[in-house]
Amino acid sequence: MKTFLLLSLAIMGQALSPSSHITAADRNRLKAVFSQSCDASADIASIHYSVLGLQLLGEPVPNKDKLCAAVAKLSDDSSVENLYAASGTAAALGCSFSLGPKAKEAVKTNSGDGSTSASIFFAVKTLKSTGGKPDKAIAKFLASAIKKDDSLLSLGLAFHVASLLDGDMNPIFDRVEDAIVQADEVDGKMLQFEGGLSVTSIILTGAAKLASKVKKPLPLNGEQAVKFSNYLLSRKSVQQPKGALHLLEGIESFSGDAQFTPVSISLVSSVAVDASSPNVIVSVTDLKGASPGDMKVSLDSATRTQDDAVIATKKVLSKSGSNYQVDLMGLKPAPGFYELVLSAAPAKSNPKFVGNTDVKLAVKVLFEQSVQNVELKVLDSDQSTAGHSQSVTYPAKVASKVKVHHKEKIQLTFNVEDSTGAKLLVHQAFVKIAHSKSAAEIVYVAEADNSKLYKFELDLGADAAEFKASGDYSLTLILGDAVVSNPISWLVADLELSLPESGQKEEPGIYQPKPEITHLFREPEARPPQIVSTVFTLLSLSPLLLLLGLWAKLGANLGNFSPSLSCLGFHLGLGAIFVLYLMFWLELNMFETVRYLVLISIVTFLCGNSLLANIAKKNK
Repeated sequence: MKTFLLLSLAIMGQALSPSSHITAADRNRLKAVFSQSCDASADIASIHYSVLGLQLLGEPVPNKDKLCAAVAKLSDDSSVENLYAASGTAAALGCSFSLGPKAKEAVKTNSGDGSTSASIFFAVKTLKSTGGKPDKAIAKFLASAIKKDDSLLSLGLAFHVASLLDGDMNPIFDRVEDAIVQADEVDGKMLQFEGGLSVTSIILTGAAKLASKVKKPLPLNGEQAVKFSNYLLSRKSVQQPKGALHLLEGIESFSGDAQFTPVSISLVSSVAVDASSPNVIVSVTDLKGASPGDMKVSLDSATRTQDDAVIATKKVLSKSGSNYQVDLMGLKPAPGFYELVLSAAPAKSNPKFVGNTDVKLAVKVLFEQSVQNVELKVLDSDQSTAGHSQSVTYPAKVASKVKVHHKEKIQLTFNVEDSTGAKLLVHQAFVKIAHSKSAAEIVYVAEADNSKLYKFELDLGADAAEFKASGDYSLTLILGDAVVSNPISWLVADLELSLPESGQKEEPGIYQPKPEITHLFREPEARPPQIVSTVFTLLSLSPLLLLLGLWAKLGANLGNFSPSLSCLGFHLGLGAIFVLYLMFWLELNMFETVRYLVLISIVTFLCGNSLLANIAKKNK
């Protein structure tokens, strides 16, 4: 399974190259991140990360005396993690640092049997920083630790520890492949380990150090190295000292004498090329931004993306200081966007350099546009007469104000040409007509015909509703394109528009009161005659009247009525419920009715229960 995954990673996709490198701006930003934590009041972990980070950048560490005094206070700390940071800082700064009794006991305990790989890492690094020598038994304890916990972080820390121990570390080095195959691929361009930047950096740096110790190559191919470097470079914006240090350490593992050195070919010059700046200049560096040595840089192809036209192949770039350049305008390219494919080869073939072939860069060739054959015409809407026209030359405008009646139309025609006189089309060709007093403006699109002649036409009578009022207006021509070096905004003429009466009516402003909205409710339907409702009421009450009449004729038997509290309460409650229903029909709403009904029902229920119990008792 491992072999299959490594093989698939090696052959899938096209050639990859590093997305960028550590630039001077990146170095300055990382320096600022580290410098902020080089203060005695900061926590010891931040101080440790910052001191090591500044050393990797080759920058001096500020406040060395205060930092040495701060770490000396932790010489007898019982936390092995604090001891690791303090001793590492002292060793980096050259401070005097010796472990106290409690500290020595903590180091011994955390590097013994049953310790985790993290504890062993902190203990062994502390011993190394203070000049101590790790015990040979630590290798056995380390192997036991990664059997209990074989997480990625545990393996990465174990690689670091094994690189510091004496003896045969091949069994632990064999676990490097187990870690590498667990990398997650992102977009086919990056590889990272679960846990982010810190875990990825710890595994890569630990594996590189262990491979150097056992003198074996890493189970890593060039494409994987480029993908790991792309992930590291994607995290250049880290803001914490810990992340910044892991970033630099990870990049360091792919530089210098590393098994693979990804080469970054980056654009130094502007992405735009024109007659005034004809050269495309690129830099060839390693991930740290340093020169990998003399390279032969060639332009494998230059292709216009619009039509796939190839304008150059296999052209060698000339050296320009520490960079390389090619005169792209010397190839007489048409304006547009181009994809440049470059490769950089060392003077002597070296397989350690990866990501240095088929590197794609995007540039655009600009042209300087000019407006030619400009003609402004005022014609009758019905074209009964030829009207009159005026030729205009950029950047001048029509000398006199152009008067346009609402029965006339305006027509503007022009060509866009490059420096050779060739007619071109641009993405943005607009005509703006703006009211002189209110600055209200309307923008129209000028469209080109098959001969690339642009034409704008406005029928003032048909489009009068779009304008605010009669008066003075300006007509401006706006031309632009992504590959134009000189966008144009040209005031062509001042206009005096005479609109029809309907066009002079102003729309109400957004803050002015709107017309009152009147609503006619539906008239109620006619009610039936009163005699109908009276008869219906009597019919509804007839059963009750019949009951009372029968009681009066037959005689009501009240012999079993008991004047007890429960009997009175039940009948009164029952009557109150009927009265409540009547009030609900006449006056109360549903919520009020329910509230009263709950109170009456409780009393009625308790009294009724007691009454029924008494009746049952008498019947026995």
